[in-house]
Amino acid sequence: MNKMGITLNSRILLAAASILAAAALVVGATFAFFSDTEISTGNTFTAGTLEVDITDQNADTLFESEAIVGNWAPGDQSFVNFDVKNVGTLPVNLRGFAAGSWGTNELDSQNMVRVVQVERWDGSSWVNIQSNPSGIIGYFYWSPDGTNTALYTVNAGDRAQLRLTVEFDEDAGNDFQGQTFTSSLQVEAKQLNDNTTWP
Repeated sequence: MNKMGITLNSRILLAAASILAAAALVVGATFAFFSDTEISTGNTFTAGTLEVDITDQNADTLFESEAIVGNWAPGDQSFVNFDVKNVGTLPVNLRGFAAGSWGTNELDSQNMVRVVQVERWDGSSWVNIQSNPSGIIGYFYWSPDGTNTALYTVNAGDRAQLRLTVEFDEDAGNDFQGQTFTSSLQVEAKQLNDNTTWP
């Protein structure tokens, strides 16, 4: 013990504490870093568009009020060629159907005119998508077999080229002479997502 009343052990502890404090200051100073924060504002997310047009084949004119055939006789088949152009910004899947009626309600619109084949242009020839000599009922899909599986994609700006074979039933009677059948095409598009439902 010395005259100040501090023991040797206390001096050792005090010296050790001073060394540790100095070491902590040195270590803290050694690991000091500069830092900076940047903020980016005004960023936008714009939704894409989903829109298709039914156009004349290889053209951008709308396919409407077309005179498909004149002087049609029972048993005749006619081609209806058209494109479905993706004028939106998102890639899409397609499906469609054809419907129509005679100018008078007394004629059988459902059974006397029918779509018997749907084909697609593959760049060099027409390829069957779906066919049924009794008539295609309901939707046809832009796919290898005309069903809602393995759907083809139509990218923005591209077009699906289609051809329908429409048949005037061979058993149509004299009541159909001089009558006009007016048809319509409906095409629906959906975004590429297995969870997206058709409109």
